[in-house]
Amino acid sequence: MFLLREVFGYGYDEIAEAVDKSEVACRQIFARARRRIDEGRPRFETSRADGEELTGLFLAAARGGDMGSLLERLAPDVLFYGDSGGRPVGGAGRFVSPVIGRERVAKALRFSMEQMIWFGAQVRGAWVNGQPGVLTYDADGGLFAVIVFDVLDGQIQAIRAVANPDKLRHIGPISSIWQLHSREEGPLVSRPP
Repeated sequence: MFLLREVFGYGYDEIAEAVDKSEVACRQIFARARRRIDEGRPRFETSRADGEELTGLFLAAARGGDMGSLLERLAPDVLFYGDSGGRPVGGAGRFVSPVIGRERVAKALRFSMEQMIWFGAQVRGAWVNGQPGVLTYDADGGLFAVIVFDVLDGQIQAIRAVANPDKLRHIGPISSIWQLHSREEGPLVSRPP
């Protein structure tokens, strides 16, 4: 909400409609965020134990296991950001605008997990910029995406999925899937039949 107001100049009424909250709630959330920034405090301070637990829940779900335990740990107003650099891709990196709210993010996660399983992705836990997350690789070991969790009070507040190969090159070898598809060729992955 802070970025919508501060960076993009949206009115509180527009933000309230987009996130399904009252204008008063949006104003309060904005005020809290502004205070945190002004105080210089980091917004998300994840304990190692919380981070490892949430990463474990994500890994279990990504490998075809129980998703319910992971979804229970989503904050009511959780955000899901995807960045594929404009490249067509199914799953985690396909979202242009943030997905907002537990139910919508749960639906996006289910779809992303199905795509990862169908695609045969290998998923490994990692700490990224001090936050818990996962690295996803193709069958040949090429990096496909990095997913990071912003955690506060044991709940996932935001999920950031970066599948933009230009932003991943510094981590290691990139999945060859990016070289096989151009923007004009359509989605890299489609829903299994």
